[in-house]
Amino acid sequence: MIRRTGFKLPLTVGLLLGAAAAAGFTTTLDPATSYGRVWWLYVLFGAASGMVAAPSTAAALVSVSHEHAGMASGAVNAFRQIGSVTGSALLGALLASRLQSRLPDRLDAHHVPRAAWPAVEHAVATGTGGHGTTPPNVTAAVGDAFTSGVHIGTAVVAAVFLCAAVASALLIRNRPHQVTGTATATAD
Repeated sequence: MIRRTGFKLPLTVGLLLGAAAAAGFTTTLDPATSYGRVWWLYVLFGAASGMVAAPSTAAALVSVSHEHAGMASGAVNAFRQIGSVTGSALLGALLASRLQSRLPDRLDAHHVPRAAWPAVEHAVATGTGGHGTTPPNVTAAVGDAFTSGVHIGTAVVAAVFLCAAVASALLIRNRPHQVTGTATATAD
């Protein structure tokens, strides 16, 4: 596709599809959401990610001389890895922060006795569970607070993808590969 359209179109479309999939997660995920209801969003997000990877590398490679192509490729891969780790850490911190900030409100809404709040908050903050069965209202409150964290995270992902799509459309100069009149051999 890059040879026919250049890298700007698939990169921008991939970012827009990623934003749409993340926005879809924001509006559909809750503690009771089945995989059957959202599988297509995972497929869409995966396809979008695939549409972004190759064009971003192509954009970096055509913007430097042939002698510097190895460095450009290495820089793209290094920043992709750094972005993955940093993005995951930031989204995890955002989710945890939102979970902890929303938990008291959700505990109150689900009529969990105030005397139980410190134990629930401690269990959520440390990732430890109590001994025995957790009451359904506590499970529902934690699920709601967690879902709030997931929603804020997917909303941030959607916004970042949308901003990147706009930047891609406005700032990247497209250089489609020129097909010459001579045939080239390809390895199967």
